[in-house]
Amino acid sequence: MIEDTLWTFALRLWRRADVERQCLRLQDEYQVPVAAVLAALWLSRRPSPADAALGRRLLARAEIMEKDYLRPLREVRRRAAAESWARELKRQIQEAELEAERLLLNQLADMTQGAPPTDQPVSALSWLLMVAPEAGVCQGLQATLEALCEAAELAR
Repeated sequence: MIEDTLWTFALRLWRRADVERQCLRLQDEYQVPVAAVLAALWLSRRPSPADAALGRRLLARAEIMEKDYLRPLREVRRRAAAESWARELKRQIQEAELEAERLLLNQLADMTQGAPPTDQPVSALSWLLMVAPEAGVCQGLQATLEALCEAAELAR
């Protein structure tokens, strides 16, 4: 079974610049919630077989949080970053954004309770496709998911 909580796993993985870069590309270019991506990678290491229904629930929850809270915080933080006088405001917004992401990851982890483990290796890409199903029709999205899998694998 997995030792890390989803939050500690996400923090450790995020420290890799290549993982961060691919996650931000998924977020900014394809509107795939980073929390759903990190949850998918975490589930693949459990290992837990890819489950389309669970993937849809994780994605739906992450999309709601993105739309209602994270995207607005991100937009204000980015605007504040462009203003020299708003350095402290940017820092405080960044802290609120990080806390919202932690709360979301905790919710996603709770949603995975009861997901059956397997003795077989699980492909990270199989889980990522559960939270980014559009990859089947978008080459750029699929290529980004594959690059993320490679970067995440190097983080093991």
